Amino acid sequence: MQGSEADALRVPVSASYARALVRAFGKTRGERDELLKGTGVEQDLLDQPGAHMPVSSLVILAANITRAHGELWPLSAAAVWSTSLQGALDVATRTAPTIAAALNIGARFGSTRAPFIRNRLRKTARSIQIEIAPAVPMEGALWRAVALAVSLNIHAAYLQLLEDAIGQATLKFPWRPPAGAERLMQHYSCAVEFNAAAFIFDVPNALCARPSPFADPELHAKAIEALEAVEKPRSDTAALARMVESLIAARLPHRLAEEEAARLVGTSRRTLVRRLAEAGCAFRPLLDGVLRERARTMLAEGTQSRDEMAAALGYTDATSFSRACRRWFGAKGVRA
Repeated sequence: MQGSEADALRVPVSASYARALVRAFGKTRGERDELLKGTGVEQDLLDQPGAHMPVSSLVILAANITRAHGELWPLSAAAVWSTSLQGALDVATRTAPTIAAALNIGARFGSTRAPFIRNRLRKTARSIQIEIAPAVPMEGALWRAVALAVSLNIHAAYLQLLEDAIGQATLKFPWRPPAGAERLMQHYSCAVEFNAAAFIFDVPNALCARPSPFADPELHAKAIEALEAVEKPRSDTAALARMVESLIAARLPHRLAEEEAARLVGTSRRTLVRRLAEAGCAFRPLLDGVLRERARTMLAEGTQSRDEMAAALGYTDATSFSRACRRWFGAKGVRA
């Protein structure tokens, strides 16, 4: 595997995609367990607002769904490709001054929100295009399924912006029409082409010059600022520390070990230690911090006994938990 692809698999991605997928296809505990098999992620992580997971885990989840439901599964998971799931990217796209500016935003920040793809802006004599390709290895059926979800999101976003003119835009796929293509076509108001040279969204120049019906300079600037704030940590090591904290919290009461954490983020223990050091932290303080904040919350709620809190945090007994609380909060912070 090329270095860039290996790096992309370790990039943190919002757990919101996985949360939506599990809700759509995991109606029972058994179904959810099958969906999450091999991902290294548990349901507890998905239930945490703002949680992140490695791209590799999301790709495995999508592969599990594709094997179970076929490559047209995005048609049954509208929440996954809805514009509302795109956060600041949706806001920045809608509030851009023109359609051309919106396409530029999509090409620039699409991978910030969805690091499993990469985008390239192309300008031809007649149109502006966004070409989309996988940023990580995906076999044929999986990539076609992911590309379908991406295309449905693109269509939903530009249906708002282009309104009745959406029919002049074209989505192009570099493969033959899938079995059940008639179901697929019901979801698009734009033109759709198969057997194209690449996966492309094509918008004629005449439409690109149009002002966005939702143009809002102030809101647009704030959304761009939010996207840039996400983009910057992704280029350094700070994002790794946040992902390790999410994994530690998700595994409780099991105590995540350093070696196990390294495996889940797709690296060696030695590399994990080095990259955390570059972020100015280490694994043990991260673990301690997660335990401290979880203990603080439980103590404030006051609904559990010391034995129950100790068990929830992976302590062998209530005495060990009490010692930790005295270290964190002092004698007054420990509930009698």
